[in-house]
Parts: sequence; C-alpha cells; structure tokens
Amino acid sequence: MRRKVYISMKIRTIKLLVKEGTSNIYKNKLMTTASIITVAITLFFLGIVLLLAINLTSNIEVMKRDLDITVFLNVSATDFEREEVATYIDSKIEEGVVSQYRFESREVAFENIKNELKNEALLKGLTPAHMPESFYIKLTDPELSDQVISDLTKFSGVNTEYGIGYNKDRLERLEGILKAFNYVLIFLLVVLSIIAIFLISNTIRLTVYARRREIEIMKYVGALDGFIRLPFIVEGLLIGFIGALISYFLTHHAYEWLQHMLNSILLNLGYTTLRMMEFAPVAFRIFVIYAIFGVVIGGIGSMMSVRKHLNV
Repeated sequence: MRRKVYISMKIRTIKLLVKEGTSNIYKNKLMTTASIITVAITLFFLGIVLLLAINLTSNIEVMKRDLDITVFLNVSATDFEREEVATYIDSKIEEGVVSQYRFESREVAFENIKNELKNEALLKGLTPAHMPESFYIKLTDPELSDQVISDLTKFSGVNTEYGIGYNKDRLERLEGILKAFNYVLIFLLVVLSIIAIFLISNTIRLTVYARRREIEIMKYVGALDGFIRLPFIVEGLLIGFIGALISYFLTHHAYEWLQHMLNSILLNLGYTTLRMMEFAPVAFRIFVIYAIFGVVIGGIGSMMSVRKHLNV
C-alpha cells in the first residue's frame, strides 16, 4: 500500500515539475522565442544541406551505373580482332564484372554522325568504311574500370591511343564536391549548435535568476537537486522540440520548392537521369533527426545553465 502511495506521489510530483517547466516558457517569452528561432534556423540549414548531400550521393550512384567504357576499334580491325574483344567482354559478363554492353557497327556509326553533323559538305567523301566499330560497356562496379581498361589495351584491334574513353575523372570531381558538402555540413552543425545552446542557456539562466529566492527556500526545506533542476531541463527540452517542429515544416516546404526548381533546370539541360528525390521517402527520418537534435541541444543548454547558475 505504501509503495502505491509512493509511486502515486512520484507521478504527481513529476507532473507538477513538468507543468512548471512548461509554464516557464511563457514567463520569458522574448528569450524563449529567440531560442526557438535559433534552433529552427540551425536545423533548417542542417536539413537543407543534408538533403542536398543525399541527392548528390544518389545522383553520383546513378551516374556510376550509367557510365560506359567506350572502346573504339581501329578502322582496319579484322573480324577476328572484333570477335576477340567481344569474347573478352562476354567472359567479363560471366564473371559479373560487366553488366551489359552494346556493339555499334560502321553503318550505325555513320548514320549517327550524319544525324549529328547535318551538313552534306562536311560528310563529303565520308563512307561507312571510314568509321570505326565500337563497344559501349557498362560495369557492375566502376571501381573495376582500371583493370578492364588495362585488359582492353592489350588487344591489337583496339585503338589504344584515342579509342578508350571513360569519364571517371568527372565522377571523382563530383565525389570531391560531396566531401566538401559534408565538411560544410559539419561546420554549420557545430557553429549553429553552439549559438543555439548559448541562447537556450541564457533563457534558462534568466528563469533561474528570476526564481533565485524561491530556489533558496526550496533548498532550505531539503528539496533534492533533481527536483529543482527538472523544470529547467523540461523547459530546455520543449524549446528544442518546438524549434525542431517549426524547422521540419519550413524544410518540407523549402525543399519541395527547391526540388521543383532544380528538376526543371536539369530537365532543360538534358540531364534526364539526374533528379532531385522526393521528400516523402526521407520525411520520417528527417523528422526523427530534427526531433533528436533539437531535444539534445535543448537538454545540453538547460543542463549547462542549471549547473553553472544553481548552487544546489
């Protein structure tokens, strides 16, 4: 019976302290609002940069899958030399190195260049016999490209001087941009977090100062440290969570606008395979990240303030 009464008293006490922490938000409206806005801005910039980094990673993976090794044969290459290269590529398909390939004959190459140039004067004297045959090879893993290219250069029918193309350098540059994005993300996270923690800490400090006499009386009658600290911690957690909610809705609308704009630009530029992903698939994860980050910032800010400004 005593245990039930004790538990009931504990629950009532916690409810009372949580209510007190909630009411503290209204008592310092100006600083509370500033803290909430800071948390919201912190998470907004964090979320936008994070979503851009996710999109960049996703599009790099798409480009990797779509990237071809282009192999041009010598114009004088024989049927045997062509079949030698085709046999090698087939063996790599069996090994799981090559996912697929496409062969382009002299006639197809001639038709393609006619469609591109659209100028009879430039095509004068040019016939399919002047065109090289070629292979377009897709790899299962772009990291295997160096070995495949090295093997292809050993075939006598392959034009080793100008005949092998692979835009791996472009992918490496994009991956470099992704790393830079990550550094920017970390930098913004640290700087804005410090600002948010500082403002929340100041907000709690004002509350502590305003209630200093009440706190002294509570200490004299034997109130425990946790009993005194809890309302301020609740206040900081609520500030962080409210800021996270505001930031989530701002990020949602801002990202949808950014997605529509960038997708239109990519489509107009002819990059049909590159797209900004929808917000819905990552919405829940972004919300969880925001909520956790906001609560952590609020908790750290409040605990720092209570520890520094309460002599309990």
